[in-house]
Amino acid sequence: VHYQGGVMNMDKSSFSASKGWNKRPHININVNDIEASTAFYSNLFGMPPSKRRVDYAKFESSDPPMNVALLEFPSPKKRDGHFGIQVKSSATVEEIGERLKKVGVKIKQKEEEVACCYSVQTKVWTVDPDGYHWEIFVSTGNAPNASCTSDCDCICYDPKTGGCTWS
Repeated sequence: VHYQGGVMNMDKSSFSASKGWNKRPHININVNDIEASTAFYSNLFGMPPSKRRVDYAKFESSDPPMNVALLEFPSPKKRDGHFGIQVKSSATVEEIGERLKKVGVKIKQKEEEVACCYSVQTKVWTVDPDGYHWEIFVSTGNAPNASCTSDCDCICYDPKTGGCTWS
């Protein structure tokens, strides 16, 4: 891994078992506009795509180890759900949130010490051009419930459904 102009670049050797891991998640996301999505994900991950084609972009990160591919597949269908990147400290959540703001990525919401998924978490939320929510978060403790109840202050709570709705 090396940095050039503040952007992380890496070669395939950074994905070997000798680097401390031999598995990584792969996420393939269908997007409506490959240009807008490539710009968003370059900013989110702090790196350019490792492979780029007219209708495709792939990001291979070593920290965290993952392979995220974007495929342009325009669809009027509403997108639902969310993705996240778990970090090890609240300071890292803050650093990533500030980095995203500096490059023009809108932070939709910041949550501090909220109950979510039976954990206490601090996080920032952003949304990609197709409406997928991304959270950068740290878990700082255990919570007695999953949240998403009427007294919850999380981003996804919908009083109409009484639970999480990603819209």
